[in-house]
Amino acid sequence: MRLPYPRSFSSLLLAGFALVTLPLLTGMGYTAYVQERLATQTRQAISLTLQVTRTTRQLAEDISSLQRSAGQFYVLRDPQLRNGMRDAHEAIGRALRTLHALPYGPSNTERLRQLALREGVLYAQLSDPANVGLRRFDSFTEDFTRLSRLADQLTVAGNAMVDDQVASLTRRAQTLRTVLLLQAAAAVLLSVLIAGLFSWLLNRPVRQIDQAIRRLGAGDLQPQPPVRGPIDLVFLGQQLDWLRQRLRELDEQKLRFLRHVSHELKTPLASLREGVELLADGVGGRLSGQQREIAQIMRGNARDLQQRIENLINYSRAQRQLDPLVSSGVDLPDLLDALVRRNELALRAKRLRVERSGQTPLLKADAGKLDTLFENLLINAMRFSPEGGVIRLDLRAGPDAVDVTVCDQGPGVAEHDRAHLFKPFFQGSRQPPSAAPGNGLGLAIAQEYAQLHGGGVRLCDTPGQAGACFCVHLPFDISLQPGSTTASTSMTHQPSVQDDDPGWQQTQPCQHP
Repeated sequence: MRLPYPRSFSSLLLAGFALVTLPLLTGMGYTAYVQERLATQTRQAISLTLQVTRTTRQLAEDISSLQRSAGQFYVLRDPQLRNGMRDAHEAIGRALRTLHALPYGPSNTERLRQLALREGVLYAQLSDPANVGLRRFDSFTEDFTRLSRLADQLTVAGNAMVDDQVASLTRRAQTLRTVLLLQAAAAVLLSVLIAGLFSWLLNRPVRQIDQAIRRLGAGDLQPQPPVRGPIDLVFLGQQLDWLRQRLRELDEQKLRFLRHVSHELKTPLASLREGVELLADGVGGRLSGQQREIAQIMRGNARDLQQRIENLINYSRAQRQLDPLVSSGVDLPDLLDALVRRNELALRAKRLRVERSGQTPLLKADAGKLDTLFENLLINAMRFSPEGGVIRLDLRAGPDAVDVTVCDQGPGVAEHDRAHLFKPFFQGSRQPPSAAPGNGLGLAIAQEYAQLHGGGVRLCDTPGQAGACFCVHLPFDISLQPGSTTASTSMTHQPSVQDDDPGWQQTQPCQHP
């Protein structure tokens, strides 16, 4: 059975704060209670100590007073002196009654009884008129000595009882200190556990919302698990789901629009290109040099327009991962050579030369997407290369990956453009003056397709050299995206290069073989 959340985030926070402070408040209350008990016991012990000390001292003084009064009476035989004997006798009785009420123990209680009995017999003898004239006072010395000895024993017993009280209070204080330390540790531990529990309860819906926002930001428009938590956060999660549905509808509308535009543009463009090709081939008649030059310009512009349309469609499909990877053995040198031959006319138009170096083994990859990837890089190099320049294609095979470098001799990339280089529709500040403006999707598409293969594209530094170099990293064993297929055997998912190396996108030196 799942416990219900409070109705709001603030009420959950207040409940967590109250439960966290509850063990601490309980501990403080218990501490105050036991300290009050210890203080009461201390006051009782102090009162008992004072009573025992005062009474035993008074008892010794009363016995001395009885002995002194009796001696004076027996010497002077003054009847008034009997009052002093009587007062001392009564004071001894009061002291004995007070001591008898104290927790002296059985042995000391017997001493009190004997002292009371002996003192009563001695007082009776001292008060007997027959003894006044017949006995000398010296004959009672032994009796007074016994009384004094019993009083001293009671004083020693009282001191021992006081010592026991002090030792008992010390033990109780030590026990209380240990209990309070354990209680404080338990209260802190319990508070930390409750705080951890409520922190998890508070962070759980926040993490769910954060993950939903991150997925939306990454373009993942699939349904997300519902947010569980306080009602206000649940409502916020529902609003995010509404936003996801709205974004999905807009994305579908965008795809429909792109499909519609591509269909509406590619059909007349195909007819236009066919007409231009027929015109350039002289089907309609022999062309003059100026007419042939115009036909070549029209042919190039038509091809460029088709490339832009295809880039728009390819980038949208790559972002949505609508085309799964079809893995097969790809010979990168052959693919690059075929790519150069396909763009031979454009290369001749700018008198560009392509130099390829290096060999690589067969690569498990999607040949069509790699062709698009390197064609975009080659077209970018052609666009920025000066007339009569050289484009270098360098291949290097590592233990677990292939690195391909595409370098041109153009103006290079400005420092402030490097952070935005692979963003869609971004146009750098160093545009060639003679070239038609591009759509800023070539490098973005190349990056998307490289990441689909578990690799990436980065801008490499070229110390001492003009132009820009783009390094493509492709692992031999690609990480297929969900829904991908393979022409041979299926491969398990592995993390991409960007996951393993956070600095892959950063600019790094480029080395040429």
